[in-house]
Amino acid sequence: MSQAILFDKVLDSIPTEAHHLRAWFALLRCFSSIERVLMQHIALEYNSSLPRYDVLTALAMNKDGVTMGDLAIMLMVSKGNITGVVRRLESDGLVKRVTSKADRRIQTVTISPKGLKLWNAMHQDYDKIISNLLSDASEAQVASLTNSLEKTIDLIEKAAAKL
Repeated sequence: MSQAILFDKVLDSIPTEAHHLRAWFALLRCFSSIERVLMQHIALEYNSSLPRYDVLTALAMNKDGVTMGDLAIMLMVSKGNITGVVRRLESDGLVKRVTSKADRRIQTVTISPKGLKLWNAMHQDYDKIISNLLSDASEAQVASLTNSLEKTIDLIEKAAAKL
């Protein structure tokens, strides 16, 4: 059974009055659909993955480099998840890792010129794919969606802080 079908079945099984749960599964369904298209394209076009793109994005946005710990925080994953991805990116010459002389546990990662060139190409494709997927929505619809999601992020972060 495909993931899309599972999400559709779950959504269909949730009572219409269960607004919070329906919103969550609709958001998951939407995210998963977009993610699947991006994963397929990045795999086929660049023989790469979304986690590699995500790490390159974080480094492209922080050209002075970031520590492995900060990178994990930025990407909302564990340091263990980051280590393998960074190791492979480093072996491909896309990033550089430098160990702190003051504290050997701290490593700073920077994007290489080769990595930046790859990221620029991947990012252009990423942008085109997202634009194409949302092309039937009006600017007002996209702006409204963005506004609603940004407000939802704030609500979730406030609620999570209370847990």
